[in-house]
Amino acid sequence: MDKEIKEMFQIILEKLDGMDRRQDGMDQKLTSIEKRQDGMDQKLTSIEKRQDGMDKRLISIEKRQDEIFVIQRALEENIMVTRAEQDKMMHMVADIQGKATRLTSEVEEHDEVIKQIKAIK
Repeated sequence: MDKEIKEMFQIILEKLDGMDRRQDGMDQKLTSIEKRQDGMDQKLTSIEKRQDGMDKRLISIEKRQDEIFVIQRALEENIMVTRAEQDKMMHMVADIQGKATRLTSEVEEHDEVIKQIKAIK
């Protein structure tokens, strides 16, 4: 009976050793999984930092776009004012041209009258 008990304890010890080895293997796998998870956490943190940087750049771009839009509107209004001033100048030039034409015509008439007066003398 001692032999049977000894064999039974031997079998139990072998099974416990097997369970120990399996548990060690599981511990190693768990450690490996934890390391992988830590690596993934670091990558996620890095991605979040990059995204924060991109968000800041996007905000900066949006501000510049708003500024460019304001400048564009100012330029459009400036163009309208310039066109109105050009139209006003065109009317002034046309008025001056009309007056110059009338004066030229009157000078020519006066020249004719002067020639006639000189011809009479």
